[in-house]
Amino acid sequence: MLLTDVFTPTDFPKLTYVERDQLHLEMLLGEWVRSSTEIASISGPSKAGKTVLVQRVVGEGNLVTVSGASVRSPDQLWERVLDWLGEPHATMTSSIDTKTETDTRERTAQLGFSGTGATHKSGHLEAEGQADTLQATVNRRGLPQVVAEIARSPTTVLLDDFHYIPAAIQADVAQQLKDAASRGVRLCVASVPHQADNVVRALPELRGRVMAIDIDYWSKRDLLQIPALGCKALNIDIDPASLQSFATEAAGSPQLMQSICLWTCSHYGVREPQETYRMITLDETARKEVLFLTSVTADFRSLVRQLISGPRRERRNYVHFDGRTGDVYLTVMRAIALDPPRLTIDYSELTRRLEELCKGASPDGASVIGACTRIKQIALSKASSAGPAIDWDEDAQILIVNDPYLLFYLRWSVVLEREADAL
Repeated sequence: MLLTDVFTPTDFPKLTYVERDQLHLEMLLGEWVRSSTEIASISGPSKAGKTVLVQRVVGEGNLVTVSGASVRSPDQLWERVLDWLGEPHATMTSSIDTKTETDTRERTAQLGFSGTGATHKSGHLEAEGQADTLQATVNRRGLPQVVAEIARSPTTVLLDDFHYIPAAIQADVAQQLKDAASRGVRLCVASVPHQADNVVRALPELRGRVMAIDIDYWSKRDLLQIPALGCKALNIDIDPASLQSFATEAAGSPQLMQSICLWTCSHYGVREPQETYRMITLDETARKEVLFLTSVTADFRSLVRQLISGPRRERRNYVHFDGRTGDVYLTVMRAIALDPPRLTIDYSELTRRLEELCKGASPDGASVIGACTRIKQIALSKASSAGPAIDWDEDAQILIVNDPYLLFYLRWSVVLEREADAL
């Protein structure tokens, strides 16, 4: 067993899987598995463990994942499933029809030896054969072939980010999902919370045929179960103060907590179970080193540079408490990165942070709202299939960091400090 078998930020956590019993998630999905014609709809924020939860219940080798961003026609969903299953796009079939004709001739002669009645027979066989070969090409058959291959089997199709399927075909895709489920194909749809009911809205007939399961970011208590299990497997302990700090920095993401634990062990040379029990205690400097090393796995350089650039025009600079300076965009981003780490920051909290950050005058309300609006536009233009990494709800006046890895990157990669130093 290696360290990478214990803490697995990019793989299924065999040894450090945590069941959040109070939410009954595994029990609910287990009931869905037993109801063969229902579709499971799992809603939860990015990096909260939706896929891992489904893997846990259906089995690692039984999950076929398709991104909604890759589906541009109704039939393409099943093409993606067949791609995953390794089915060829076309197969060649052939049959051979053979025909053989034979002609046998026999000749008899009396042997002319005195005193005998011996005779001699000789034969001659002639055969003529003919073979006809018939060939045909059989192409994929989409949904019917998927039904033939995996219906009523443990294989489960997970359609991630349904809302990224073009709106014009969502109803057709939803109808095909309904047909596939009714024929025994096990189907699960995963989405972010504000898009949770898209598949039902696309096809109202699905109401009553969908089991809705909502998950949220993890509590610190649940996150701390990850190092508890991993440290036991490695025969080590990490001091509680450091683990509490790391659970706070993980911002509700089990994937990020796995990554922090992995880098902590790697930093201290723990790459396999220790022969004798070992206690690891980190001081503040060591914690910062581990968090910086972990930030290397969260690369948002391109996005952050654009977020702090804003429109190309002259803007006022503000002096920060550490002597650095920045315009309203850089100042807002540095305010987001202040303690404590928060994935949602309302306008009043953001204003308080800006006042804490700035040594003198801080950006006024109009500048802050204008910067947040522009940040939203930039993030939307760079959004992946999981949606924008950061958003601004203008009605509620709330800044939302949708990806915990972005918040972590802002806090620990020192990218904001470097940009401020360059001014």
